[in-house]
Amino acid sequence: MGRRRASTYGSTRLITVIGNNSQVVPTVGLLVGGNIPVVVYTDDPHLEEALAPYSGVSVFPIAKDYTEAPPDLPDSPYIIAVNPDTLARQIRSWLPRTFAIFHTSSEHKGRNNASGFLNLSPSPTNHRKHLLRRLSTLRRVDKICDMVRHAEFPLILMYADPDPDAIGAALALALIMKSVGAQPVIRYTGEVQRYQNKLMLNFLKEPIERLRDSELEAADVVAVVDAQPGFWKHNPPNAHIVIDHHPVREDTKAVYCDLRDHYGSTSSILIEYLHEAGIPIRRKLATALLYGLMTDTADLSRHTTSADIKAYDLVHTKADLYFLSRLAKSVVPINMLDQISWGINHRIVFRDLMLIHFGEIQTPDLLVQVADSMLLTCGINWVVCAGKLGDKLVVVFRGDGHRQDVGSRARSAFAKIGSAGGHRTMGRAEIPLGGEHVDTTVDLLINNLFKRMAQKQREKFIRILRNYLHGPGPTEALPLITR
Repeated sequence: MGRRRASTYGSTRLITVIGNNSQVVPTVGLLVGGNIPVVVYTDDPHLEEALAPYSGVSVFPIAKDYTEAPPDLPDSPYIIAVNPDTLARQIRSWLPRTFAIFHTSSEHKGRNNASGFLNLSPSPTNHRKHLLRRLSTLRRVDKICDMVRHAEFPLILMYADPDPDAIGAALALALIMKSVGAQPVIRYTGEVQRYQNKLMLNFLKEPIERLRDSELEAADVVAVVDAQPGFWKHNPPNAHIVIDHHPVREDTKAVYCDLRDHYGSTSSILIEYLHEAGIPIRRKLATALLYGLMTDTADLSRHTTSADIKAYDLVHTKADLYFLSRLAKSVVPINMLDQISWGINHRIVFRDLMLIHFGEIQTPDLLVQVADSMLLTCGINWVVCAGKLGDKLVVVFRGDGHRQDVGSRARSAFAKIGSAGGHRTMGRAEIPLGGEHVDTTVDLLINNLFKRMAQKQREKFIRILRNYLHGPGPTEALPLITR
């Protein structure tokens, strides 16, 4: 076998390839394409001819059994390109001691590279899996675009008081629809109450408004994001598109459904759509999506998957981090401090549970704020905060996701009498009251939450909570004094 002089390219380190399998030629092509000089040791005389078109490659013969190191063997790194794992280990036995030994073998279904070697690059199998996933996502985007391409009034709907995840997902879906000429409107059915959400909407300066009476009937395509139609107990929307990360409801039916309860946020799904379709994500949209992702996953610490982390990577550098830092420092409105303080001072602790009933409340955000904060208490693995909002009882659950599955607890306690569900780490229930007094909500809360508890213990909890609610409540916050 002949020998060709290797070319050198500046200070680029020489790479040595040893072997004879089908991966030698594509591996050399990959390296030479990056101007990396290559030396090949092989027992296959046909490889020299196959590698002839590549410049910067030297080919040397080696014994067929690969039992001895060739003379003048270059320093690491080394790429071993043989199929039997035993032969790969034999070659490594005479190589110099180094971590930089890679193994690339011919592809077989279900077969991995030899144990103890580094992988040079993802296998063709992994490449195909990634390609199929991308094609699946693109088919989803195409389906949405086909549904709205000729729509006169496409409507994107968010449930009740929209949270950051819903806002980010709605804006991303609107961008996809606009890419084919549609002009969607984004609406919510409740009231924006949380201070940070108001700041976010003001920052975005998008026409996101409360749903008007005639709009739902006028819409020819209705898309629901970060929710499912069954969330609406009265007059649920007839949705054509549903994209959500909450647990799948049996009554959820639509022409297009993408329900991924293993994802930490709906924003992660929409980021995936935009990325795979090559639709640019501008700064404000990236900020909304990142905020939605981070709030629903508690800064990637709750119900987070690799898909959420990848989505985070895609939008983190594009987002306005200074604005997000401002939001992070504006978590608790000052007029809520007295109510939070009252709740903490009127808690019930039972084993690893902290339970607080606030009585009449003006916003369920109070329950969320306190539940998130109290979960940080030593020895507390789950928190339940309840309050009477208008003519319904709202119960917010938070848990560590390890010892408690609070989504399951919410469903078990309240699904038969109201809307209830959630994930392992967060849950929520809303129970219609039919005009009942706030005292009744105490019985409703305790008797359904502790169904297996002894009657005397339940009655004790009921007495304690009623006494709290009948005593002095939280005082009104004093107005700010400015000079």
